[in-house]
Amino acid sequence: MAAITSTKISPLANELEVGQKVTFSVKLTSNKPIDNNKYIIVESGYVQNIKFDNLKVLLVDKNESGLFTATAEFDFTVLDKIGGVGANVNNNDSISFTINTDAKSDATVFPNMPHTYNSKIKVKPVNSNKIDITINKNADLVIGQKVSFFVELNSDNPILPAGNITIEKISSNIKFDQDTTKTIPIYSQVGNKVSAKLSFTVLDGVSGGASAQDGDAITFVIHTDALTSEGNFGSVPFNGTANEIDMDSLALFVENPFLQMSSESDQQHPTAIYTYLKNRNTQKPLVGTPVFITSQKRNQIEEFKFKDGDGNNPIILEEKDNTKGLIIASKDDGLVKFYLYPQTALVSVVNLWSYIISYTTDIRREAKQVIYAVNYIKPTFFNSIGMPDISGYSTAGIRADSILPYFMVSVSGDPRISKGDTVLFFVNKLNSTKAPKFTGYTELIDDPKTQLDRYSMKLPYTIFEQSISSELSYTVVKPDGSALYSDTLPVTYLGGTPYVPDQEAKRSYELCIVHPSTGVDPDVFIPADNDIGYENIKKYPHHKYDGLFIEIVRLKSNDAASKLNPVPLNIKDITLNMYINSDNKNFTKPYTKQINLADISGPGNKDSIFFHIPYDDIVGVKWRGNISFDYQFFKDEVIQYSAVWNGYIGTEPLDGSN
Repeated sequence: MAAITSTKISPLANELEVGQKVTFSVKLTSNKPIDNNKYIIVESGYVQNIKFDNLKVLLVDKNESGLFTATAEFDFTVLDKIGGVGANVNNNDSISFTINTDAKSDATVFPNMPHTYNSKIKVKPVNSNKIDITINKNADLVIGQKVSFFVELNSDNPILPAGNITIEKISSNIKFDQDTTKTIPIYSQVGNKVSAKLSFTVLDGVSGGASAQDGDAITFVIHTDALTSEGNFGSVPFNGTANEIDMDSLALFVENPFLQMSSESDQQHPTAIYTYLKNRNTQKPLVGTPVFITSQKRNQIEEFKFKDGDGNNPIILEEKDNTKGLIIASKDDGLVKFYLYPQTALVSVVNLWSYIISYTTDIRREAKQVIYAVNYIKPTFFNSIGMPDISGYSTAGIRADSILPYFMVSVSGDPRISKGDTVLFFVNKLNSTKAPKFTGYTELIDDPKTQLDRYSMKLPYTIFEQSISSELSYTVVKPDGSALYSDTLPVTYLGGTPYVPDQEAKRSYELCIVHPSTGVDPDVFIPADNDIGYENIKKYPHHKYDGLFIEIVRLKSNDAASKLNPVPLNIKDITLNMYINSDNKNFTKPYTKQINLADISGPGNKDSIFFHIPYDDIVGVKWRGNISFDYQFFKDEVIQYSAVWNGYIGTEPLDGSN
């Protein structure tokens, strides 16, 4: 007699939702033994809008009330994309799959096998209602700090009017300026975006209330009753921490305190300015802490432009109690960083201060360096403050005839120059229509009697380009930002000392990598102590650039035992220096403008920093000249130097070269 068999399959719902995890079982029953080691199998060909944990499940045998049973359990997930990566799953898409079994009982098959499942997918509409606050929701805040922020509601649909904000679960160590026992109206609405401004103080006991202690939790939850056709917005919690700040960590470090406004709009050279905020007691970084940065002279900060710490996005000045400044929140490592650009050709002196906004105590520090926006404006003879005087000067030119790489210069003893003034030196090509370039060299006047009208100041010969008729001048900047200007002195440097990297610098970082004009392929480079020829710098068909590419390798970690290391990965601001000495061209030139790997195209190290040396900067050098490269950057507020790449150069165009 044939076995009596049955199949029980748990049903699926008519609609399944995206993301839903579904479990179903298959149970085979017979009055005779069921074959061992058999499976329930999902047959191929089903739509890939679901994903099974297993397509083949072993049947588990049991005996129940004198009957033989075998059971298999399946799980699958409804996907939001076909195959998990393809097109979006749509509402009412079909789910269909077929299961079968290779099990029999005494050679008898089981009914309802194969079995096909059919269902539909229900795609829930994504709720576009979003609520957020404009401060880090886990911010480290300073005891005594006044914090202002916006609650912002955004939706794809119109937000109904007359919405309100409520604040709940407020920790006892903060006090809101708003009456938190009442609802707070949402007052600003633009399209499908509304907001409300709130503010609170981290209590320090000065103005009443329980003073926050270092390490205390600061908490509250923002709710709103605002609605759209999709429903409500939910809530947003704040879970911060109270901190005693290391006051010294507020002091900003200015990498380049002397900035010159360039006449070329795409060649403006900013300075990076930054600090790392720390807790006074633990020295841990303060994360998400808002800092207000402004100038000592009220609103003098408006004379400059600013970009964020990545150097990409402009920062707009904000106003606090009639004082304009920047508000920047610290990063995960405590970093507060921005870039400052001069935006006028005027000379000015600015002291920056960093504040933790507080109305009960002073929490502030002055920047570690004063910033000078420098320039030279050629005066008439009668309103100049004299002219530079060089020891051993001759109208035929000056030459470095000794082993000393510098010359001595005298600044005229004009009665308007006084203690505390700063002398800035400038160089230009003779009769140039462009503004003179700041040399980077300055002299602080401590004692006018011993410093003026005598050869007391040193300048390196390398501020001049050899054999090029030039002009030397200076600007005297007073602490209040007013300036006095010298007349120009014609100078031709005739040579005698080479253009070389600083011989005294401690060099702890790896050589740069020099690539030809074809790109920055890791396998194509010019090794140190080799030659750079015209073929290396010319433009080739199907290539975008000519000249050279210089690569500086960065890595996340360094080898403490190594004499030379790659640049740390978090370093972005690097100055590359090129030095050339030959029979016809002798000069040094710094580069700060980087080029993106994507602009170069082709293979390359995405973590490296790249510079482009234009063809015109390097063509026409007679063989056999010497060329060197090094680079420098700040780490922990100390300037660091690389090892020197040395090679030979001859880049006069070959006959027939284009």
